[in-house]
This record gives sequence, structure tokens and C-alpha cells, in this order.
Amino acid sequence: MQFTHWQPVSLRGLRQRSFLLAVSVGLVLLGMVSGCNRPSAASPEQAAAPKTPEVKVVRPEKKDIRRPIERPGYNIEAYERTLVYAKIPGYVQKWNFDMGDRVHKGDILAELYIPEMDVEFKQKEAAVRQASSEIKQAEAAVLRWQADLKHASSQYERLARVGRSGVLDKEQVDETGLAFETAQAAVAKAQADVDVAKARLEVAKADRDHVQTLLQYTKIPAPFDGLVTRRNVSTRDFAQPAAASIKGDALFVVEKVDPVRVFVNVQELEAVWVRDGDAALIRPQSLQGQQFKGKVTRTSGALNPQNRTLRTEIDLPNAEGKLLPGMYVTVTIIAEHKNVWALPVAAVMTQGEQTFCYRVENSKAVRTPIQVGLRGNELVEALAKQTKPAKAGEQAEWQDFTGEEIIVASDPGSVTDGEAIRMSTGRSQ
Repeated sequence: MQFTHWQPVSLRGLRQRSFLLAVSVGLVLLGMVSGCNRPSAASPEQAAAPKTPEVKVVRPEKKDIRRPIERPGYNIEAYERTLVYAKIPGYVQKWNFDMGDRVHKGDILAELYIPEMDVEFKQKEAAVRQASSEIKQAEAAVLRWQADLKHASSQYERLARVGRSGVLDKEQVDETGLAFETAQAAVAKAQADVDVAKARLEVAKADRDHVQTLLQYTKIPAPFDGLVTRRNVSTRDFAQPAAASIKGDALFVVEKVDPVRVFVNVQELEAVWVRDGDAALIRPQSLQGQQFKGKVTRTSGALNPQNRTLRTEIDLPNAEGKLLPGMYVTVTIIAEHKNVWALPVAAVMTQGEQTFCYRVENSKAVRTPIQVGLRGNELVEALAKQTKPAKAGEQAEWQDFTGEEIIVASDPGSVTDGEAIRMSTGRSQ
């Protein structure tokens, strides 16, 4: 039997050998892992192939575009506001309506008393009656002179026949002819007196009507259906007409409060979109949470040269009387273009003064200047696209959108003119 010879080994040497063995195994494993994770070398064809970006595309569509134009800080105003003055001076005999009363057009707000004018009217009435009597007297004189003319005519004709037979001398016949002519003149004068009397009657009637018209001003009517917001008179006050240059307190202030209106100053950049009939929303500060609908009634049609704003009027029905003149409100005008060609906002870019998009032709992006209109609700109104750029002595050519154009809609800023692209299949084209 052969026995193995064991040599004694120290504990320190055993530890060194174990450490070297562990390091060797670790290095082997590390090399194996590194080899598994190392990327494979790319082929020459793959390294040379260009990277083609993928983009989403859209076509123009017919849409309704709405753009809210909000303006705070305006006051509600009465549709009409009239300061009522006296036309002629007089004492207030009585007043019939007070502040807060509703009135209808023609209601008598107050009545004045003018004693001397009553007397003058009676005088003018008497003058009319007198002129009428003078006409009757003149007409009676015409009848009398016509009778005398008829008698003188008959006598002249009779004596003229006798004179021709030689019974009467020529002087007697001539005297009868003279009487006939005198009668004719008297009839003409009497008829002229009738005309004069009639003219006097017309003058007398005009004087009477003038005074009567002034007397009508003693009754002060309401100018329209509305609300009395001021009463500044009391019984026996002496009311005087307002001077042309200086106006004192009006007797009454009457305001039409159904409808009411709001005037809004729209900035120049947004004024071009405001049209008559556009919807408007009114939010009074004092009526929290309540909103009232109105419409743009009219605009000034010109910008204020001082602040470049368009004065715009909005009328609001106010049958319930909730809206009071003087209320502080915020106004939102909804500018709207219906059924127009539209593109997403993301598809349209602006550089300097030029607005453009990228069309897709033969799988390439083509930078195309476009004309745009209203912007709103994430859409842009597409008016026309440029088909031929401007050259020396020539103008650019433009064409309306047709809806057949293919437009880059996703991140067009990363696309360059003429670049090859791949259209995304995620959206219909």
C-alpha cells in the first residue's frame, strides 16, 4: 500500500491561495458579461441610411371658428336719456310723476300756468272773429255794387239806343256811360276788399295758432316709454327755458331702460373681427354668477385716432329691469366665422411678417406662405395659399384652399423645406 505524503501547510498560505482563486474566477465572469452586452457592429448600409422624420398630417376642414374678445371695466347705459326742460317760462301748476315712476310716451309730466298767455289767446280769438265779420261785410258790398252795376248797364244800353235815334243829345248818353264805368270800378273795389278781409282772417288765424301752439308747451310730455330718474320741480316753481349756452337743472330726467346698452372700445388688432350681430356676454360685477346675452348692434366704423380702438355698441334686453344704468360690467364679444377652411393652430407658424405652413408633396415638406383670418378654439382660418412667389416686377399668386392639401400638423418647426418625411398612419389623411 502506497501512502500519500502530506506536507504541512501554514494557515497563512492557505488564505493567499483562496484569495487568488477568487480573483481569477471574478475576472473570467466579468469578461463573459462584457461580451454579452457589447453592441453588434452596424452594417455599412445601415450606417449610410438617412433618418426620415415621421410627422402627423391633416387636411383643411370646414369649421366654425370662434374667438372671445374680453373687455373689462365698462358701464351699462340707458338706451336713451333725455333731460326735459320747459319751452316757455311759467309757473308749475302741478306735476304728475315722480322719481322711479314708469311713463309712456306722451304722458304729461307737469303742467305750467301762464296767465298773460291765456289773455293773449282770447284776444287772438276775437281778432279771428272780427276778420270773419269783415269778410261778410265785404262780400255784401260786392253784391250791392254788382246790383248798381247791373242797373247802370241796363240804363246805359237803353239811353244809347234812344240817343242814336236823335231823341237825346250825346251828353246825356255819355253821362250814363260814365255812371256805368263807375259802377264797374265799385264792383272791382268791393271784390278787392273781400280779398283783403280774407287775408286779414288768415293773419288773425296764424296769430291765434301761434299762441295756441305756445299754450301747448304748458303741458310737458314724456319723450318716450321709460323711467323717471330725476324730478327737480315742485308746485308753484317758476320754470324757465334752458339758455342755449347755459343749462340749469332739467325739470325731469327720463331714461329708456329696456333695452340698455354698453359701449366697448375694441383694440385695433381685434377690431377687424368684430361684426354687427356678433354674440356678446355681459357679466355685471354686482350680480355675481349672472350672465346676460346681447348682440353687437353697431360700430363706429372707424378707429379712434388717439387710442386706436373701435367704439362698439351692444344692446341688451332688460324686460325684468335687473340691469341698471351705471352698473360696472365685463364684456365678452364672440367673434365667429362659420363654415370656413380651418387648420389646427399647431400647423401654422409665423416668422417675421410671414405666416406659413408645410405642405406634403411627393413625400417632401414644402414651405408654403399662407393668408390666415380669425384664430380661435385651437383653429386658424385658412384663406389662401401662395402658389407662386413674388418676383421683380410681378406679384405673388395666391389660390384658395380646396381641402385637398396635406399639411404637416405635428411639430412643423422641426421640418425644413424640401426635407423627406414619413406621414404618420395614426391619423386619416
